[in-house]
Amino acid sequence: MTTLRSISLEGSSINSLGRSATTTRLLISLAATGFVSIDGDQVVLTAKGKKAKKRSDKAELREAHKECVLKALVNAPKDSRGLSFTKPVHFRAAVEAAKVGVTTITRADVLDSLRDLREEGKVESVRTSQSNFGVRWKVSPQSVV
Repeated sequence: MTTLRSISLEGSSINSLGRSATTTRLLISLAATGFVSIDGDQVVLTAKGKKAKKRSDKAELREAHKECVLKALVNAPKDSRGLSFTKPVHFRAAVEAAKVGVTTITRADVLDSLRDLREEGKVESVRTSQSNFGVRWKVSPQSVV
């Protein structure tokens, strides 16, 4: 199926995307909404299409980060209350990311993923002191990995 993801930033040949009726309808729809333009036999992303493709790629990467961070949190060393230690989560997330082929995961990516997982109810944050250094993370009991 043809989506923005299947069209390269430089443009793709119509023939490389497929010649089915479904592909043709999707290309017409993308062109009508302003995501692509057709230049001869090339399908080229417009500025709007490039922005949407980057947004989609970023969202996909963030989902991959969340999976890596959740696995890392499950496997991280914990104290007697089940609270993780902060640094091992980041280091283990980098190891988990390498296993699934995610090239980079920064400390900011780990923290963003932990916040997203907290909003989804998969992890809990627990303050052990008044400073930001006192925030520890815990896998929610109802969360399944």
